[in-house]
Amino acid sequence: MNQPAKSPDMRERMPMTAQWISRMRLEWGREHVDACLRRATVKKEPGYFYAMEAGQVLGTPFPASDPVSEWQEYAVLNACDFAVFMLRPGDDPANPETAAHQVQTPARGARP
Repeated sequence: MNQPAKSPDMRERMPMTAQWISRMRLEWGREHVDACLRRATVKKEPGYFYAMEAGQVLGTPFPASDPVSEWQEYAVLNACDFAVFMLRPGDDPANPETAAHQVQTPARGARP
């Protein structure tokens, strides 16, 4: 009996995102990065992690009240190949005015 084709995992569908997550685990610690990933992908909580790569998305977008939402909008409107957003260690997602985020997008045109 034939088995259905296995769909590619995240590392195959979003290799730049996977590489970025691996780097952040080394820089910020596995515990923090994995907690952000769980909160954004499993619990669907905004303000922790969101990535876009080649038409694929992972995580939950940051809320419109968060300053990083301008970067998310920039990435979508400019059809960026890759953009990733994660709450930095020690920052408070409940206070978007003081929270800082790691943002990586290709350099294309003006930024917000």
